[in-house]
Amino acid sequence: MIRTFELDEIDLDENDPFSRLVSAVGFAVRSTYHTTLQATPGQLVFGRDMIFPIQYVADWQHIKNRKQLLINKNNTSENAKRVDYDYKVGDQVLLYTPNPTKMEQPREGPYPVLQVHTNGTVTIQKGAVSQRLNIRQIVPFLQ
Repeated sequence: MIRTFELDEIDLDENDPFSRLVSAVGFAVRSTYHTTLQATPGQLVFGRDMIFPIQYVADWQHIKNRKQLLINKNNTSENAKRVDYDYKVGDQVLLYTPNPTKMEQPREGPYPVLQVHTNGTVTIQKGAVSQRLNIRQIVPFLQ
């Protein structure tokens, strides 16, 4: 926000050049409406609107419930992409390639599963190295 000020056209105080800028940026942050909160941070902290002299009473339970609904909605959409599969020792898996180029394959492998852990990770044998990975980084290799 400070970058957006045209510093060449503003008379800055020689002793404290940024006090006006920082206070303006602080006011902008406190008075910006947040859709998740359905209020501004200034309304929640100070109990009043930052622009108009209107008292604001926050319904914290409603804010908490709304935030939890948004979290649940995001989790549902993210988990819809998951491949539900129970990995076993000896299964073959493909490993996602991080940031593949147009000509690279999006996955590499197959690699054998050495061990299945209870916390959502598996150990695979990748060449001479065994590597522990989250199950979201792999997909089953179906021949």
